[in-house]
Amino acid sequence: MKKMLPTWLSIVLAAGLLVTGGLMILPSAIADDTVSTSSSLELFLDVFSRTSTTYVDSVESQALIEAALQGMLESLDPNSMLLNPEDYENLTIQITGSFEGVGIAVGLRDDWLTVISPIEGTPAYRAGMKAGDRIVEINGESTFGLSTNEGVMQIRGPGGSTVDLTVVRPGVTDSLTFCIERDVIDFPSVSAAFKLDDETGYIRLSRFGEETAEEFEEQLDSLVSEGALRIILDLRGNAGGLFSAAVDIADLFLPAGALVVSTNGYSMGENRYLATSGEFFEGEVAVLVDGGSASSSEILAGALQDHGVATLIGSRTFGKGSVQTLMDLGEFPNIGHYAVKLTTARYFTPDGRCIDRTLEDDFYESADDSLQDWGILPDLTIESPELSGDIAVELLAGSMFFKFANQYILDHEIGLDFWPDSIVMTEFQLYLDEQEFEWDIAEFQANIYYIEKAVFSELAVRNRSGEEYHRMMAPHDETIQRALELFSETN
Repeated sequence: MKKMLPTWLSIVLAAGLLVTGGLMILPSAIADDTVSTSSSLELFLDVFSRTSTTYVDSVESQALIEAALQGMLESLDPNSMLLNPEDYENLTIQITGSFEGVGIAVGLRDDWLTVISPIEGTPAYRAGMKAGDRIVEINGESTFGLSTNEGVMQIRGPGGSTVDLTVVRPGVTDSLTFCIERDVIDFPSVSAAFKLDDETGYIRLSRFGEETAEEFEEQLDSLVSEGALRIILDLRGNAGGLFSAAVDIADLFLPAGALVVSTNGYSMGENRYLATSGEFFEGEVAVLVDGGSASSSEILAGALQDHGVATLIGSRTFGKGSVQTLMDLGEFPNIGHYAVKLTTARYFTPDGRCIDRTLEDDFYESADDSLQDWGILPDLTIESPELSGDIAVELLAGSMFFKFANQYILDHEIGLDFWPDSIVMTEFQLYLDEQEFEWDIAEFQANIYYIEKAVFSELAVRNRSGEEYHRMMAPHDETIQRALELFSETN
């Protein structure tokens, strides 16, 4: 008996085959594999039918199909995946740098949806929402038990519409309700750009999106016009984004004709991407990287390192040396917008290095770092101090930094020169005692830099903009200070 596909599955498979066949797979390869593919689809349908009708619990067909498709793609590599409607929206935000909502970063604190920080200039910021506000209701409905993603999806909505957020604020007896009109929220690619001294500019690049190259060039030109002869480019924690944005930014530091990156894949063949502008920054450059620098960050860092125009400082990068192609499958009735993110090529730095860690058989296991080939090794290595004992994890898990900041901010001003000194640390220790948090003084001191930084972050983020935060952090940032020392040593 011939098995029938559910209507929506037929559409998904058809769309997938059309996209794959039209863009990525050679026609001859498809023809050669027709018989085995047909048999495999019959096998799939047989297992799907038996599972959906005879499994011990009731299961939704859509959930089964999504899991099957996701499993198929995940078997290829860690970066190929099916994007459901929520995943697709989040990726769109990452690429375009904008969405419609109120402009707050939220997370779970003590199992409640809590404002981490309002984004400066957004509707939530203008309405007076503050970091530490616990969102207890959205449009009159309790948020208890909501995940962060569920809360975010309820708060977002079309520009011009309104949402009521009821919050409980530390130090305020009664709850507060904010009726906020949603608007377009823009996420800048450059989260900070300022001068560290008379001749040194600092640029923190947080992502690679559609507008990133233009935004970066504007900030670079501004710093140069203010007298910057040297640039510190901070790519730490930047997980990447659009491939083209990395190439365009590299163009600002390389002469015309210089190879930025090359790619090679089964269906795409080999492609070479060259600098083309001919106008580029010729001063000293230091690029800051760490284990969170990946993908487009590594393309940019690798290009500047291989051409000798920048010194890389920090720790080994993540090692995501592959290119993903986003294949939009479109809108499907009753289930939403789907897409496939598929690895279609690996990229190579100008010197021919393929840094993709998935090529390492043991990349999931710890090993001697010096023997590994994945990622990009900086020219000057600065490793973060190792944590001692469990106190750092326990403080974080108990939201102690967050709770202390909520109380401290009520009675103290956080100036631009603020750093948690011994007086602040003593207050923090007294607070831990009040909360009956068990801690050891020796372990506390062994992790003092981490604790100071965590307290600083929670306090500074409450009433300072992103750029002010980075200005305040710079004098205490070992990697930034090492870059400044390097510049002074070469002059």
